Amino acid sequence: MLGGIAAALLGAHAAQREDTAAEIPIAGVTLGGLDVGGLEGAALEAVVGAAVQAALDRPLVLQAGDVEVVTSARALGAVGDPERARAAVLALGRSGDPIADLQARIVATRRGIDVPVGARFDERTALSQLLAWAPALDRPSLPTRLDLERRKLEPAVQGTALLAHDALSAVAIGLASGAARIDLPVQHKPPVQGDPLAAIGDLDVSVVLGSFDTPYSMDPKEADRNFNLKVGATKVSGAVLMPGETFSFNDRVGERDAENGFRYGGGITGGEIVDVLGGGICQVSSTLHGAAFFAGLEIVEHRPHSRPSSYVDMGLDSTVVWPDIDLKLRNPFDFPVVLHMTVHAGKARAEVLGARRPWQVAFERDLVEVLPHRTIMRDDASLHAGAQVVSQRGMRGFKVLRTRKIYQAGELVREEPKELSYPPTTEIVRRGTNPTGVLPEPKTLAPLKDPAAHLRIVQ
Repeated sequence: MLGGIAAALLGAHAAQREDTAAEIPIAGVTLGGLDVGGLEGAALEAVVGAAVQAALDRPLVLQAGDVEVVTSARALGAVGDPERARAAVLALGRSGDPIADLQARIVATRRGIDVPVGARFDERTALSQLLAWAPALDRPSLPTRLDLERRKLEPAVQGTALLAHDALSAVAIGLASGAARIDLPVQHKPPVQGDPLAAIGDLDVSVVLGSFDTPYSMDPKEADRNFNLKVGATKVSGAVLMPGETFSFNDRVGERDAENGFRYGGGITGGEIVDVLGGGICQVSSTLHGAAFFAGLEIVEHRPHSRPSSYVDMGLDSTVVWPDIDLKLRNPFDFPVVLHMTVHAGKARAEVLGARRPWQVAFERDLVEVLPHRTIMRDDASLHAGAQVVSQRGMRGFKVLRTRKIYQAGELVREEPKELSYPPTTEIVRRGTNPTGVLPEPKTLAPLKDPAAHLRIVQ
């Protein structure tokens, strides 16, 4: 066995002398991924030159904290060095140590050895590029924040700033070694002061305690109303209620005016649908009320609409008017809850998130009384005398008994009955007074429908 090893060493040494004399890279060697094993003369020079140029344009990742920039060695002002690359491939297996050279030849033959292509460093060009990229690599410090889509609390993040001058040495080493990624030094910024969520500690929002959806029209003519829905939902979403804390819709959303981001949209005023600033905001409060109802939050203050709404069942709606009519909710649990709202693709959705759901909640509504509507006539000189047009459809009013039933482990814990009243909506008819006025086409209105005598919804 010793004789065999000795023979192999002698053979490797002889091959080394022959390869050195001929300046031929050993078999299995690549330069930047290009095969140079066994090449010599002009063929070797051509492949080395191609490998050096390819290395200058190969993607190079600069990592500064958690931010990446993809560039190239050439963009950093690097210059290729074919002579050094050629010397590097020729040096493999020719160190003068027979055992080390034998090992290198065996590895090259069996698995291959790739020699990275380095580059000469142009400090001035590299610094210029680093300074130009510094703003893009800059990251501000962020406070603790809620990711309500993934239902988790994201910890605070310290911002970073690139230390461009200090990064030069890292770039020089990376370019010389042919690295595909270079870590750049950064300076950490101070954390955000007065981080409100950080004081809460381990906030668990992994469980949906209650949710509620309401539809809205995506017709272009409803664009301003839908804009108000999104503004209101954005203001509500993320509100944190600590145990025993009360949420005020009006305090959270603020005045419904242009300065607060609202537009004119359809809303109910005095029992009539008219354009008002913030029109549609009641759909936000109603959707939130529905979610709070099924989550088991305490409904501290709530008032139904002056007429039944098309987007929500009677008993689950909640009107709000700045600053006098409010929706107030109290957190009765021993853990914090967070309100989450979205408005997307024809659906407004509210969720109450928290650590656990101790109850199951049922909504029951019984129809107590139906109230007839009245009709008023308004003269209209633009219409033909005697012609009549319904400008607002009359709707019957209702008295209903709404009951929230709380269950725990299948057993009824308590009932919360409340009688609600929805006044009738007056029918407004325009009556023509002009003998030469417009004669409108006759229209047949669908008959009015009363709600179901009993409705039950369980979450």
